[in-house]
Amino acid sequence: MNYSILLIIILVILLAGLVMSYFAFKLKKEEYKRTGKYPKGHYMGQWLAIGIAIGIPVALILNNIFLGYMIGLVIGTIMGTRNEKKHEDELRPLTPKERELRKKMVLLFGALFIFGILMFVAMVRFGL
Repeated sequence: MNYSILLIIILVILLAGLVMSYFAFKLKKEEYKRTGKYPKGHYMGQWLAIGIAIGIPVALILNNIFLGYMIGLVIGTIMGTRNEKKHEDELRPLTPKERELRKKMVLLFGALFIFGILMFVAMVRFGL
């Protein structure tokens, strides 16, 4: 099986996600300048990213990638929820543009996730 085609597909999906992330960041920055408030979910996303960053060294220490990421995600979820509640009065609802962009990003990264699972199952099943 030719892995270069699969790697090109993954790269294209990741690049599309990177471009969409850039536009999402730009849109959030413009809205923040206009309103002085972050959108709902801002602190949750921020802490999930921090939690995953914490989970990586934990995964290396425990020699268990899954457990490390789960610990990081739990930490990120707890801290993100706490900060969302703490700064509730400083948050604004998502604009229609932000909602549409967020839907597209969820679809894109969901497709990448499903593609990754299918590739993993194929590799295990066929011993690739």
